Amino acid sequence: MVFYAKSEGRETIREHTDRLLYNLNLLRNSYRHKFMLMDEQMWKLLEIAVQYHDVGKANTVFQNKIRQAIRESVLETDMEANVPHNYLSVGCIPLKQLDLTKEEERLLIHAVGYHHERDQHPDKEMIRHVLENDIKQQLPELIEHMRLPMTEKFSYRFVDRLLKRYTYHDGEEFWKYVMIKGLLHRLDHAASAHIDVESDVEKSIYTKVNEYMQKQGFHKNDLQQFAEQHSDKHVIAIAQTGMGKTEAALLWIQDDKAFFTLPLRVSINAIYDRIKEKMGYDAVGLLHSTSVHYLVDKEENWEELKQQSEHYAKKLLLTTIDQILKFPFYYKGFEKELSAMANAKVVIDEIQAYEPRIAAMLIKSLEMIHRVGGKFMIMTATLPTLYLEELKQRNVINDDQIAIEEFIDTSVHRHRISLRSEGIEEAIGEMLDLGETSQVLVIVNTVRQAMSLYDKFLDCDTQVPIYLLHSQFTQEDRQLLEKHIKQFNEKNERGIWITTQLVEASIDIDFDYLFTEMSTLDSLFQRFGRCHRKRALDHDNCNIHIFTENISGIPRVYNEHLVNESIRLLKPYDHQIVDERAKVEMVKQLYDRERLKGTSFLKEFEDALYMFDNLDPYGMDKREAQQKLRDIQNIQIITRQTYDQIEHLFERYKKEKEWKKRLELRMEIEKKTISVQRYVAEKYVSERLPKPFDHIYIAEVEYDFNRERLKGKGILLDKPSSNQH
Repeated sequence: MVFYAKSEGRETIREHTDRLLYNLNLLRNSYRHKFMLMDEQMWKLLEIAVQYHDVGKANTVFQNKIRQAIRESVLETDMEANVPHNYLSVGCIPLKQLDLTKEEERLLIHAVGYHHERDQHPDKEMIRHVLENDIKQQLPELIEHMRLPMTEKFSYRFVDRLLKRYTYHDGEEFWKYVMIKGLLHRLDHAASAHIDVESDVEKSIYTKVNEYMQKQGFHKNDLQQFAEQHSDKHVIAIAQTGMGKTEAALLWIQDDKAFFTLPLRVSINAIYDRIKEKMGYDAVGLLHSTSVHYLVDKEENWEELKQQSEHYAKKLLLTTIDQILKFPFYYKGFEKELSAMANAKVVIDEIQAYEPRIAAMLIKSLEMIHRVGGKFMIMTATLPTLYLEELKQRNVINDDQIAIEEFIDTSVHRHRISLRSEGIEEAIGEMLDLGETSQVLVIVNTVRQAMSLYDKFLDCDTQVPIYLLHSQFTQEDRQLLEKHIKQFNEKNERGIWITTQLVEASIDIDFDYLFTEMSTLDSLFQRFGRCHRKRALDHDNCNIHIFTENISGIPRVYNEHLVNESIRLLKPYDHQIVDERAKVEMVKQLYDRERLKGTSFLKEFEDALYMFDNLDPYGMDKREAQQKLRDIQNIQIITRQTYDQIEHLFERYKKEKEWKKRLELRMEIEKKTISVQRYVAEKYVSERLPKPFDHIYIAEVEYDFNRERLKGKGILLDKPSSNQH
């Protein structure tokens, strides 16, 4: 008798199980010494879990579903009960013969019983009904098919045991369970996708970085040597931009498997290119919400790359935190992500760029990574004291397991600041004068403020080129502008760019003058980094002007108390040089717990940590966790006018059968969308598109941009479209 596990390729349960066993050996042989919580007995338990995880699929209801799908004759049966196979599999395990302790039995029962997380809880009567009246008849053939012993007499105590799920109150046993269940998920998902659970095990990024640095004639600086010397520990490195942090992280990774996270997708794509093309390292994957669009354009074998990235099989994976560090939500199946960290290193770049609730999640995830035996590195220009203290309190940081160091070069003076108690629009004349001979960057806190400033500049009768860049252009126009600002900067053209904090971290530019609205210090210092980024200040004038009145974006974008404290800390530096050491010290002071008392920042941070420490495990699914995490404030919209112009693409998408073409059409459509904060956009949205485009809304507003001249304001939320339906 043939028992099928999957309709695709008519795979039998034995064949599928053998794929898992192959992957189990691959994993064990590749990284055995890296798994702190996996001793010989744990590997044995995992192997038993693999052998038995799918035997419950032998039930006739399941077999008939597959037989119908592959057009084979169905088996006769009067069985109708549909019980998830994972519960039935547990019933077949010959626990008595296995000689396990009570705790080991529990680990095995739970790993197999929940290797699929169902909404349907185990029901003893239904399970008994199927095992006694269906599986029992199949047992002799199943034993032969699987070449495995099965239980001789069904016992139903396992159902009661399944109902008492593991939680972190189980202490050490909880972490063992995370490992066995998580690794079973990884083996199962890789086997189903027909890929190796780990690829390129023998390839070393360390070798490639060293070759690359030698070829370029780079010498390892203090930061890079420090990272390399402490590759066996957690590392926290506070280092200014432009110090070769990426190389430092790659040297710390050595020959290990690693996850490299950054806050912005554009910077991740840039690093992916650098590692792949400049360093010639191909064991690298890419995983973020639009990574597939990026890979399709660049890689021949992008489908395989996408699969390997999604299942964490790549030796080095570049990704965003919402993809891999959301396990503090304990959503159903979180063990897969967390167990993938156990034999790996995790790099977190620019922790100060995340808002307090997300920072709390990161701290909780570092605590959990530490518990399963993974290593982490935090690289950041400034580190809020609050975060460091929290890690210490959670015993994640103790002296022999962590190396913390600051790398600050105070020899080059790049920034002299002028604090101005006026609104930024008061200085338009001054900016225009400078714009005739220099490159002037203007950064404000909101898109609305950027547009209004752009209008005021255009009202002046001037020959100085003025450009506008913010997040509310369509994806394709924004890409065009981002490319242009870089070219403008490289070719040393003259003029003025008005932007928002969009340019803070993602775009590598170096302007002569910066005029900026006040924000919190960490974000303000990021802005400094776009002015005299790589060169010393060679005159006595102030090259950075900070405006402290009529500031836009408070309290929505920046916390008012923190902005006021930031102004207080900057006061002594008015008309003075602010060097890198001063920046680091000021941020430390700003985010000191004492100074934050009573602020909404501290409250959000502490509330979020309290929530993570007391969450009810398995309360949500992965999508919900991701939603909670992504900037839920944003929705994608398309203007009515654009929608009318590309309506034919949606029609073509519906008719298109070939999925590659569908993907191309989808990307074509996505390029025309704009990401806008929900609360702003809702007033103008008239309808939501049908699936699979139901994340896009049509807005009845105008859009203003001329692609030839790179002029225009983007989406005009206060201008309803003229041809309203």
